[in-house]
This record gives sequence, C-alpha cells and structure tokens, in this order.
Amino acid sequence: MAKRRFGRGGSSKSNPFLKNIGKGRRPIAKNNLKTTGGEYTLDGNNYVGDFHIMSDGRAMTGKKHKGSGLFGLRSKRKRSRYLEPVVTDTPSDTTTDVTPTPTPQPTQPPPPPPRPKIPEPLPPVDLTGVINQPYKPLASYGNQYPATDSSVKAAANTNVTSYYSGGTVRGHLGSSRKIAGDSVVLGASVHPQLSIDFIVRVDGAAYTSAQMKGKIDTARSEGNWYYINSVPVIDVSTSEIKPYGNSGLFKQEEDYAFNTPTNQIDALDELMATIDWTCRKQANLEEARPYTDRYDSKDAVAGRLDIDEVIASANKPPKIRWRRS
Repeated sequence: MAKRRFGRGGSSKSNPFLKNIGKGRRPIAKNNLKTTGGEYTLDGNNYVGDFHIMSDGRAMTGKKHKGSGLFGLRSKRKRSRYLEPVVTDTPSDTTTDVTPTPTPQPTQPPPPPPRPKIPEPLPPVDLTGVINQPYKPLASYGNQYPATDSSVKAAANTNVTSYYSGGTVRGHLGSSRKIAGDSVVLGASVHPQLSIDFIVRVDGAAYTSAQMKGKIDTARSEGNWYYINSVPVIDVSTSEIKPYGNSGLFKQEEDYAFNTPTNQIDALDELMATIDWTCRKQANLEEARPYTDRYDSKDAVAGRLDIDEVIASANKPPKIRWRRS
C-alpha cells in the first residue's frame, strides 16, 4: 500500500486533527495517546505505543513532546520522532488503475442490400422471311419482384410466374392486386392474311396473326398481363377509305384510260393482305405488290378499242391518278 507523509498531501480522514486546517484556526495539540498498530509507521515499520499530536497536526512518538532539550543536550534517542500515518481509506494519488481498458469492438456494418435478380435474356430474333419479335416472358422483365429477396422474404430462387395467377399478383406481405388484361387483345381473332405483331381492329372487329395470337395465349397462361397490355391496337374504319367499296370514284379517269379495273380492294381479305404487306418487315427487300390481275392487259384493251372513241377523247386532259401497265 502506498504511503504518504502527513503534511505532504495527507488525508484529513486518516487524521481528525486535520479537519480544521484551512478553516481559519490551528488544530489543538493532544498528548497521552496510544495506538495498538495499523495507524502509524516508524522507520517503515508498524508502530505500537504512545504518541501525541503536535499543533501542526503531525503525530510524534511519546506521550508528550520531547524536543532537543536545553541547549540541545537531550540525546536524539530520547527525542520525539515523527510518525508516518498509514493511509487506509483511499489509494494514493500516484496510484493508477492498471486495469486495461477493453478495446472497443468495431460495429458490424449492416448487411448489403440483396443483389437484383438478373432477368433472363430474350431468345434471338429469327432474321429469315417475315421478321417478328419473340415473346417476352415474365422472367425477362427488368423488375423481377416478387421473385427477389426482401427484408421479409428470401425469394430470389423462386419462379416469378408463381406470384401471378388469375389476373392477380401477390407480394411478400400477403397483399395482392388485380390486373385487368386488354379485352380487345384477348378477344382478337386470327386472320390468315396477317403476319403482324399487333392488333388491327377493322370497323370494331379485332384481328391479328396466328403467331401473335400464340404469344398472347402464352402470356395469358403465365399471367403476363404486362405483355398483353403492351400490344398495340390499330383502328381502321373502312368508311374513311373512299375507294373501298366505291367502284365509281375514279370512273372519269378509268373511262379516259379505256381500262376499268376488274378487281378492286373491296373485301376484308384484300384489305388485310394490303395492311400486312404495308406493315410487315422482311429479311430481304420486297417488291411492290403486283396489280396485273386488277386491270386488263394491253392486248385485251386494244382488242376492244373503238378508234372513234379514241379520237373523240384526244382533246381531253389526262386524269389518270395511278396505274401499272
């Protein structure tokens, strides 16, 4: 145990005579005291015996003070000696706590967010013949939720189609939402003249190609309403096509050419074939549609010409809009 000299930082708790120091008066000396040990040391050894307290508050040996005597003749052996108090209440100021401070453990960073699920690539496009886009399944869309990991469910290894059925999509917390498919797309009929990737609605009746109908049925079976609702619907009104079903619209021009068309685009099959030829994409450059079956040949026209009619029409301005020889 560390020791401290009285008067050099001694504690008032170990010596009651220090309580009045610093309060404006000196402590009173006290004689005829006795210790049984554990309070003071002399020359580093436990002191047992008589002692007294000096007016400065320090303890010395003997019942009362014995100094150097008259003219300093008293022997040092008989003189009072200072006692060192034993500090038992508080550790010395020089004593430091050697208990090692625990090393703070680094806090664990939060786990990284789940990696997004990579969509499946689309199949390659067939670049032969008529070019059509392949079907895009649910597994190929960028946002794969609910088939992804979240804070409430590990679902990255699940099939995204399992969350879609009956026009309903279900989330991780049990919530669901109804998704309505486009009734026009779902109800489109197949027309043999079409190879298109969209719906053409002629006077209210929806048509599409066989390959497009197959993709729509696949989307319906796996609940892919995103694909169904992305299919374009093109409206066509035959009342806005003036030549359609009107054989007399270009009669003046046809009479001038002495060649009235024998076959016009005035039926649904012919209209669909024209729309498909206009909109489809071919791997190779496609020639213009032939019109040889729509007009008589030049030999047939020459065989029925009346020379008088030709002479009579010589001064008429040509008004032929278009024709192919």
